[in-house]
Amino acid sequence: MDMQPQDTDPQGGPSDADRLVGEGDRLRDRRAWADAAEAYGQYLRLRPADGAIWIQYGHCLKESGDPKGALLCYREAEKLQPGDSDLQLQIGHALKLLGRAEEALGAYAMALSLDPGNVDARRELLGDDAFAAPPPPEPVPVPPPPPAVAPPPGTPAGAVTGAPLVFDASDLFDYFRHNRAPTGIQRVQLNIIREALQHVADRLVSVAAFDPASGDWKAVPAALFLDLARLSATATDTAETDWTAAVAAMGQALRTGPALDFAAGSALVNLGTSWWIPDYLRRVREAKARHGIRYVPFLHDCIPLLVPEHCAEGLVDEFARWFAGLCLHADAVLTNSDCTRADFERLQRALLPGTAIACRTVPLDGQPDAVPPGPLPAPLRDGRRFVLSVGTIESRKNHLLVFQAWLTLVRRHGAEAVPDLVCVGKLGWLAEEALRLHARSPILRAKVHLLHDVPDTVLAALYRDCLFTLYNSFYEGWGLPVTESLAHGKVPLVPEHSGLRESGAAGAVFFAPNSEPELVAQIWRLSSEDAHRAALEAGIAGRLRLRSWSGIAAQVVRDTSADAAPGLPAPLARVPLRLGQAHALGLLAGPEPVLAMAIADALREGLGWSPAEAWGAWARPGESRLRLPLPAGAADTALRVYLEIQAPAEPAAFVLRAWREGGPPPVALRQDAGPAERLFALLTVPAGGADELVVSIDGAYAAPIGAAQVGVCSLMVCRTDDHAARLDYLESRALARLP
Repeated sequence: MDMQPQDTDPQGGPSDADRLVGEGDRLRDRRAWADAAEAYGQYLRLRPADGAIWIQYGHCLKESGDPKGALLCYREAEKLQPGDSDLQLQIGHALKLLGRAEEALGAYAMALSLDPGNVDARRELLGDDAFAAPPPPEPVPVPPPPPAVAPPPGTPAGAVTGAPLVFDASDLFDYFRHNRAPTGIQRVQLNIIREALQHVADRLVSVAAFDPASGDWKAVPAALFLDLARLSATATDTAETDWTAAVAAMGQALRTGPALDFAAGSALVNLGTSWWIPDYLRRVREAKARHGIRYVPFLHDCIPLLVPEHCAEGLVDEFARWFAGLCLHADAVLTNSDCTRADFERLQRALLPGTAIACRTVPLDGQPDAVPPGPLPAPLRDGRRFVLSVGTIESRKNHLLVFQAWLTLVRRHGAEAVPDLVCVGKLGWLAEEALRLHARSPILRAKVHLLHDVPDTVLAALYRDCLFTLYNSFYEGWGLPVTESLAHGKVPLVPEHSGLRESGAAGAVFFAPNSEPELVAQIWRLSSEDAHRAALEAGIAGRLRLRSWSGIAAQVVRDTSADAAPGLPAPLARVPLRLGQAHALGLLAGPEPVLAMAIADALREGLGWSPAEAWGAWARPGESRLRLPLPAGAADTALRVYLEIQAPAEPAAFVLRAWREGGPPPVALRQDAGPAERLFALLTVPAGGADELVVSIDGAYAAPIGAAQVGVCSLMVCRTDDHAARLDYLESRALARLP
C-alpha cells in the first residue's frame, strides 16, 4: 500500500486535496464506508504524510469489512504518529478482528503505556467489569435456594444459621459477580470452606457474606456455595447458563435473606480480604458487642506496608487503615507462613506494644485438586518446549526482569535453543513497563505468550507439559503457584526471600533476588541439562509431603476454637487513651498504620454513620453517637467536650448531648449552622459516673429546619482547667484546614 505523491498543478493540487478529504468526511458521516475509503485513498496520493487521514482511511476499511487493509493504514499512520495512544488502540482492534489476539494485547498494552488514562485500552486488557457496571443481564431463572448440607450427626436441628464457626466469604462472592476462574486467594477460600463444610464433624460450620447496604451478614446456603465452588473450577465462561443461575441465586440470597443471627461465642473467620468494604470493622465491633463473637481474619501478607511501591493507588492507605483496625478488633490472626506471621507480629507490636494477639501459621501446603488435563493452548500444540509462569501480571511479580532474561537468553543462545515462556494470569496494576517491552520486542512477542482466564483443565495440561516453572516476585506471603508446581512434580525457580523460602522448601531452585545474571544462568541450566532437571524432580518426589485441603480446613477449625482463640478486650479498651488527645474522625493517609486510624473508626457507634471521608463522617441525627473510654481518675473531674462540626450545604439545626454512663443527666447544646459552615461546639460534662463518655447527635425537632445529616470532623475531651489542651486542639484543627 505504498503511495507516492502525484504531480499536481501548484494551483489545483491543494484544492483537489481539500475537495477529496471533504468528500471523504461527508461519505464517512453517511456511513458510506467503501466510497469514503476511496476518497481518502485518492487524497493520500496527494498528501501521504497526513497521519490523521491514514487513520480515517483505516477506520473506513475496517467498517467495510477489510481489517487487514485497516491494519496496513494504521501502520502507515504509526510511522507518522508513533506516540499516539488511540492509534495503538485502533491497531489492537484490527489485530483482534484478524484473530491475532496476542498481538492485539501487545498493542493495547502499548496504548496504555503511552496514556495510562486510556480507559478503552485498559478495558480491553482487564475487561469491561473493571471500569463500569455491566448492562443489565438478560433475566435468568433463579432456582429456589438449594437445601443446606446436612450437619454432622448429633447436631441440633436448625443450628446451621449462627453456627459456632462462620466463614465470611464476602470478597469471594464479590469476585464471582464479574469473574469465574479463581486466583490465589480465591482458591484458598474455596478449598478450605468447601472441605470444612463437607468434612468437619465436630463443629458447626456455615458461610455468610457482608451486605454493605444493610450492614448485616447474610447466610449463604452451603449447597449453593459448593455449587459455585464446583462450577468455578470447570470453565471460565461467565455467561454460561449454570454459572449465571448460581450467581443470580447468590445475589438473591444476599439481597433478600434475613440478617444472620450469630450464636453467642461464634467465631467470624474471614479467609479473604475486607479492607475494601466500607465500615466493615464497625459492623464487626457491633457484632462483638451484641453477640460476643470472636473475629479471626486470615492475613495472607503485609505487602502494601512492606513494598508499597508495587501496589495500586489508594490500596496502601486502605490497607494501613485496615491493619490498624485489625489490631484493635481481631481476637486471633491466621497467617499462611512463618514469614507473614513474623511480619504481623513486628507491625502489631509497634502499634500496640502492650497487647498480644494470638497468631497461628496455617501453611498452604495443600495438594491441588486432581483435574483432568484439557488441550494445550493453540500456540503450544506443535510440541515446542516451554517454561510456565503462573501469577498476576503486575509490578510486584517483576515480569520485567523475566522478560529481560528471555531477551538475554535468545540473543546469547539463539531462539531455537531457548524454550518459550508461558505467562498465565490476569493483568494487574503497574505492569505497563513490562507490557511495553513485550509489545516492542519481536523476540518477546514470538517467545513469550500471555494467557488470561485459563480454566483449571488447561492449567493442568500446562503444568504437565512444561519443562519447569518460574515464579518471580519482590515479596510473597506464601506463593501458591510454587506449591502447585511441586505438586505436579515440576521444579519451581524462585527468588530466595520472604514466604517463598517456605513454599519452595521441598524442591525449589532459588536464585538471588533481582539478579538477572543468576536468573539467566539458572533458566539456561534447567532448560538445557535434562539430567540435572530430572534429578531435581526425583528429589521433589522424595521430599514433598503435601496435606489434604481437608487437613488444612481441620487446622483452621482447631485454631479458631474458643480455646485456641479466646476473646480479647473490646477495641478501644486495648488503646491507652488520654485526656486532651485530639481524635480526627476522617480517613487518615498512610503509608504507615497508626492507631489514630483505628481510633477514628472505633469511636463511632450507631446505625446513622455514613462511611468516613477524608475530612470526617456524616451522621444522621438520632442514630449516631461517639463513645470514648475515659482514663482512670477522670470520673472525679468535670470535662469539656469539643466537637468540630461540618454543616451540610443547606442551613441546619441540631442538638448535641453529652453524658457519662451512670452519671448525671446529659448536658445539651442546641446548634444552628449556616450552609456548609465549619464550627466548633463545646459541652461541659460534670464529674461523676462511669469511665465512658457518650456524645449523641440528635435532631432539633422543634426547629423549623432540622438537619438530615451533620458532619463530625474531630473530637477532643479534656479537663475544664486544661487550657493548653484546648489551645493546642483549636490551633491544630485550624491549621489542618489551611490550604
